[in-house]
Amino acid sequence: MQSGVTISRKPEIDLIRRYLHSTESSWSNGISGAIAEFMYDKGESVDFEESATALHAVTDRGAIAVNLAHELACFAYEDIAHCTRSWTQTIALALPEPLSRLPANHVITALGADTGAIRSRDRHKQLFDLGLGSDLARFCVRTGDSDLEKELTSFCGKALSDQQHALPGLLQQSSPERIVVSALGRIEVYTPIPQKGGHTETGPHTHLLPGLLGKDKTVLPPGYSTVMHVYPPHPLHDKYGVEKPCDPAQYHVFKDVLKKVGIEDYLKAKAAAEGTSGTPAGADSRWYDIARRIVKIQQAELRKP
Repeated sequence: MQSGVTISRKPEIDLIRRYLHSTESSWSNGISGAIAEFMYDKGESVDFEESATALHAVTDRGAIAVNLAHELACFAYEDIAHCTRSWTQTIALALPEPLSRLPANHVITALGADTGAIRSRDRHKQLFDLGLGSDLARFCVRTGDSDLEKELTSFCGKALSDQQHALPGLLQQSSPERIVVSALGRIEVYTPIPQKGGHTETGPHTHLLPGLLGKDKTVLPPGYSTVMHVYPPHPLHDKYGVEKPCDPAQYHVFKDVLKKVGIEDYLKAKAAAEGTSGTPAGADSRWYDIARRIVKIQQAELRKP
């Protein structure tokens, strides 16, 4: 589905649109320990919608809405991958600090009908905030089942940390839709919650790990906050982390993205690491260490036959 609305040609919006229409990209929304991820596969049916205020993509397994606030900014960067001898490619969607905050709930809270649901048929369903206490993102569950609604209502007013035995069991058994909401938009996940010991399915999914809450690291310039990220196609692996032969074209595509919206401190550090800006004296030490390691890996991969 494509509306007839013409939206801004602002470079950031063009990037968002490009990667929203890419089967090899993935998205996340949330904070460390409470995150939703959205992606779709080649051949999967996707409905796209554009308006002056948002971009939407909807599949049978999940949906994403990206708010196009006038103050929206994109910051691209690379980092060292923790699981493989590789690097990450990320574009952070950000807002100025005063615009990035939501009222925080510290206990499980009934929010009423989810009038902001991406699909109109879900807007009568009841939304429950699990009360993680973050003012950057809300991790919620949604149901149209009256029995589950009553059970979830019985937890309202209680802290999630006090319900670690009862509530997770209920959620696993009932597998309600999971919704992560931020000032930047929302991701909705319709796939089943994996049973204990089970594997996360491909496609949209969520992670709720209270022990990791508040462990986010700050990489953005001062004055900005982000919880929504896009992970563009990578030269060495697909969106599920499966390794593939090096694709230099994807390397050069993201290199161009870095030139357009890269974090300034990282760009300076990488230029120094590549030896194109003299000494690293003017580069941020943390970024320079990361860039130096990444450049070494990238140069080795690009030299392979």
